[in-house]
Amino acid sequence: MIDSDLPGPSRDNIRSLLYLLGSELDRQIAEVRHGTPYEHVRPSDIRVFVYASAGTSSISDIARQLGISRQAVHMSAQRLKDLGVVALAPVQPGKRDVMITLTPQGLDARRTAEAQIVAIEKNIADVLGVDGLETLRRTLQVLIETSARKAVTTMTVMPPG
Repeated sequence: MIDSDLPGPSRDNIRSLLYLLGSELDRQIAEVRHGTPYEHVRPSDIRVFVYASAGTSSISDIARQLGISRQAVHMSAQRLKDLGVVALAPVQPGKRDVMITLTPQGLDARRTAEAQIVAIEKNIADVLGVDGLETLRRTLQVLIETSARKAVTTMTVMPPG
């Protein structure tokens, strides 16, 4: 239930809760990365890496999915390339777009990250139980899949009150 008695935006709406949980998970993942070669990787670079990990993607595709500029994705991709975890190649000669693919080192980094995430999910299961964790996972998957298919054609935002 959304608490409308507090001043300012509510922190218990779903969007705020997902953002806060995401921030906490980012903090936990940063702790796990401490002392590794990836300790100083920026959260924005991690987001680009996650999208690139889903398969071969272009800078334009990732920028569109993240809702950020091509230049921002290109900067992240260049930093990831400097770490040796991605390779960059032109989509077509003479075209501005660039494909991002994981290198063998990037595949190793993804496997390491997956193992770290499993450990963090175990902590969530300790709180929610295994069934609760799987219910949360399925719920989020349904929401993501539904949102991806559903085009929002109009959205009217009315201030409260």
